[in-house]
Amino acid sequence: MNVQQRGWAVTGLLLGGASILLGGTVLAVIQGAQIIGMGVQVLLAWLSYVPIFAEPNPRQIPTYDFFWPLLALLGGVAAFFLGWVVIIRGASLAWPTRFDRSQQNAS
Repeated sequence: MNVQQRGWAVTGLLLGGASILLGGTVLAVIQGAQIIGMGVQVLLAWLSYVPIFAEPNPRQIPTYDFFWPLLALLGGVAAFFLGWVVIIRGASLAWPTRFDRSQQNAS
């Protein structure tokens, strides 16, 4: 691989890794907030049935499907880690002597 090809590969890996990292972070945060919001609504509905916190008309307990938001959250976390892997791969390609363990220390 010549210098120009290595430069393009490094740039692509770093930009691609940064975009995957950003997308995974955004997806994980949005889905995490959605799951927390659903959990809070269910908890408040359950508390409306407790005698100490009883309301005259208890709320209906909402039925949520937690599978798809949880799957999207796990996908966001996986994309976050994949982004870091791609960034580290780009950094090791950009600076190969720093990450080469086959060379012995001169000291």
